[in-house]
Amino acid sequence: MSASFSISNCPVCHCTDFITFKDVPDWLVSREVFEISQCASCGFKFTNNAPLENDIGPYYNSEEYVEHSDTKKGIIFSLYHTARKIMLRYKSKKIEKLGVGKKLLDIGSGSGYFMHHMAGKGYATAGVEISEKARSLCQKKFDLAAYTPAEFLEKKLDTDFDLITLWHVFEHVYTYNEYFELFHTSLKKNGVLILALPNSDSIDAKMYGKFWAAYDTPRHLWHFTPKTIEAFASARGFVLIQKHRLPLDPFFNCMVSASYKKKFTVLPITLTKALWAYLVSLTNIDRSSSLIYVFGKSDEVEETQNFT
Repeated sequence: MSASFSISNCPVCHCTDFITFKDVPDWLVSREVFEISQCASCGFKFTNNAPLENDIGPYYNSEEYVEHSDTKKGIIFSLYHTARKIMLRYKSKKIEKLGVGKKLLDIGSGSGYFMHHMAGKGYATAGVEISEKARSLCQKKFDLAAYTPAEFLEKKLDTDFDLITLWHVFEHVYTYNEYFELFHTSLKKNGVLILALPNSDSIDAKMYGKFWAAYDTPRHLWHFTPKTIEAFASARGFVLIQKHRLPLDPFFNCMVSASYKKKFTVLPITLTKALWAYLVSLTNIDRSSSLIYVFGKSDEVEETQNFT
């Protein structure tokens, strides 16, 4: 049996006592079952028996992994491309309101759509992407170059970015402490770190259980909630400044989650569930399907005037 990724201490509170939260199959590729564990102290959840980093590659080999394949096959992924256009405008408006400068590093840049959109807004963009196929698409479609994670971790990139963004990426990262150290050193004095993450405390996560698309085992290692990501970042020198819901994520997550079930679910029922999840998020942002978190360096955020 191959060795698997495991942790002995909770990355949030350092507790060593874990319980089994849920067993979740890899619905996308292998149908292998992976255990999501939960810290008995702070409630942080993580995939406890994922493949090692050097062995995870085959679990991304699916045309349905849209950020690497850029597929438009089927109604869900056709809608995904339309939704992405809407969300690119949504994200850029949030970023422009921060007023922190225009030098941007996008980690997990995929096939380059976000970089391309922000370049059109006058931002100087750089990307980091693990997939050679996605880096090639980025170059071919937009004439934009993306670096490898190794180049980032070996400190071959600049260290004076105004913004570092990770859109549904950090939940995939194995060397989380090393990345956070580089976030801190790569940002300017008043720069910001933006993380978009699924919320395992969301209404749609509760509705779909092990079928919830955003568990995405074993590719997703970390299953954050608003409470645990704030504590996680705080322990690594960052303070939460803002958070925003990603309004289309409950619709995408519900549609993909429903597709994993053997029992056929008619589209109107799925959309009704998604709408309910969205409406709940309007009354309680911490129950949103996914959230955008904006962090500043904790020793400098008091000097920043642009985040109110």
